[in-house]
Amino acid sequence: MKIKEALTLISVLIITACSGAYHFNSEESIMEYATYIALDDTPQGFTAHIANPWKKNRLLHSYRFTTSEPTRYSFSTTGNTVNIPLKRVIVMTNSLARLMVELGVEDCIAGVCEPEHISDSLINARIAQGAIAACGNSMYPIIEKIMELNPDAIMVSPFEETGYGQLEKLGIPLLECADYMETSPLGRAEWIRFYGRLFGVPERSDSLFNEISAAYLNLCQLAAGASTRPKVMLETRSGSAWYTAGGASTIGRMISDAGAEYLFADNKNSGSVPLSFETVYERASQADVWLLKNNGNTKLTYDLLEADFKPYASFKPFKTKNIWVCDVHRVPYFELTSFHPELLLSDFISIFHPEIFSDTDYTMQFYHPLDLD
Repeated sequence: MKIKEALTLISVLIITACSGAYHFNSEESIMEYATYIALDDTPQGFTAHIANPWKKNRLLHSYRFTTSEPTRYSFSTTGNTVNIPLKRVIVMTNSLARLMVELGVEDCIAGVCEPEHISDSLINARIAQGAIAACGNSMYPIIEKIMELNPDAIMVSPFEETGYGQLEKLGIPLLECADYMETSPLGRAEWIRFYGRLFGVPERSDSLFNEISAAYLNLCQLAAGASTRPKVMLETRSGSAWYTAGGASTIGRMISDAGAEYLFADNKNSGSVPLSFETVYERASQADVWLLKNNGNTKLTYDLLEADFKPYASFKPFKTKNIWVCDVHRVPYFELTSFHPELLLSDFISIFHPEIFSDTDYTMQFYHPLDLD
């Protein structure tokens, strides 16, 4: 069995560390945790300044969102003006599509990319009914379909040194959603406030984020009282490299928030880092807990893991049977954890410190013990 580790294109494209966030003046933004966006409410809408994640102290884009302009979109040397609330958009990421359902604005989704990876039942029902169109691959969308849908905006994910090809020539606003580049769990989740304002539900989005942040911080407090800090390793080899999260990534920080020691916490990268097996073994062979993701349809077991790569059996978590797996084909890991870090943090705490939830009926959201057979 070949275990697939290149689970998303993003994990490959953000291997290197970010250059650093733009230094926004605190008075310019209502955001508390996010570092790549400054958001400011105005009497007739709001402004948003998006920092360039790859170039320190540079802006990626500036937008003025207004309810009063006669035209929905105009361009100037200082940024874009876009009319809100948005009524019809193309959504390039599954996590944002799911968030829009949670905000009650799923009717605004005119089209999605890669619908085969969407698990939300409401969105899938609307796709089946023809209310939401399939627009191809997020890297190679179907331009003709997008033109036919005539959306108010296209929600795109920016990547370093890449443009948007034919999308840039359509005259349709491209809203660059850099939430995935945030390096703290609450920083990424706080982009909920931006998305809520786009669709005219700022109170709803602020309330949702406040609930998420309160739950996350409460869990951090619980984990801080734990008497131990188990050592944690992540993932498996993919080809010749072992991709693991950088120490400055949201996952790296979340492991620390859950009261554990991430064995690569000193790595300053914020994305996935390719390491040699020897490097991982030297650092993590005596880890206490091993977390990994399985993207195959076959149930993963200890025997299959060893059959894939025999040296896995020499790691301590393999010997102590303390490996936990997330079957990403079965649970909406990528759709939910982007904007609900409190759910993943709960799983981590339950794994690292089961005594904290011993008096509750907590059910794991994403991970389960690796099957023995």
